[in-house]
Amino acid sequence: MLSVNFASMDSAQKIEEVFLAPVGATLASHDTRIIERDGWYQIITPSSGAIHGNEVIYSRIAPPVVEVVLRRTIAEYADHGLPFRWCVGPLTEPAPEYFGALLRRCGFTWLDGRGMAIDPASWKASHAATDVAIEAVTPANVREYVEAVAVGWESQFDVATRCDDVVRAIGTGRFHYVMARVEGAIVGTAGFVVKPQSAYLVGGNVLPRYRGRGIYRALVDHRLERIRAMGIKLATTQARESTSAPILEALGFETVYRSRMYTLVDSRAAVVRLP
Repeated sequence: MLSVNFASMDSAQKIEEVFLAPVGATLASHDTRIIERDGWYQIITPSSGAIHGNEVIYSRIAPPVVEVVLRRTIAEYADHGLPFRWCVGPLTEPAPEYFGALLRRCGFTWLDGRGMAIDPASWKASHAATDVAIEAVTPANVREYVEAVAVGWESQFDVATRCDDVVRAIGTGRFHYVMARVEGAIVGTAGFVVKPQSAYLVGGNVLPRYRGRGIYRALVDHRLERIRAMGIKLATTQARESTSAPILEALGFETVYRSRMYTLVDSRAAVVRLP
């Protein structure tokens, strides 16, 4: 891969690399359908039954047809009774303020987020949490990882199916998942996905009873050290303002842009309400 140097990128290049990082980085299931065209990237996973795998990541819509596309997209998820997320940020068209207002009228709620990045070579690992052991996820321990993800993210899914999804993903060589242990117990999970020019950090989570002990930092340390060892000069992530974004900023990540993640919980009800 040809990694880019973060320090040499201008603002527009940074925004594009970070905002489009989730493209091609979703943990796909057996029935995941990807709809990709110029100015559009969408994922539909009927078996998920949840936000995971159901998302419009990138959308540039001409103003004359924006409401038509919005109605059609909501109906696609409503056909399966699925909730879904719509990412709205600096590359979204029409303008985020206008489009966000349309989404809110349709019943979407939102979380504020940030696109963030760092050069792994500039990262200083703390190694403060000496009781934390980080291990890579493999086919041999994948079930432990999946069960910990379910607890950490308070998610419900078919464990056997998700194990198959993870094993298939790590088999590509692009997806890397890890878990943290303290005295043998799994206390946190995380991952990263190798992109053509960078690495995308995903899924950092610490189980509630173990938070505040440096485990999140240890998961970041481990991933950035591995990414640096791979010769990758840019690590990106998309973080929630209410949770990880302030932590990552304090640790040295640069905020590239601010965005909103809109969620529609009941797509079928939204279809009924649409004019």
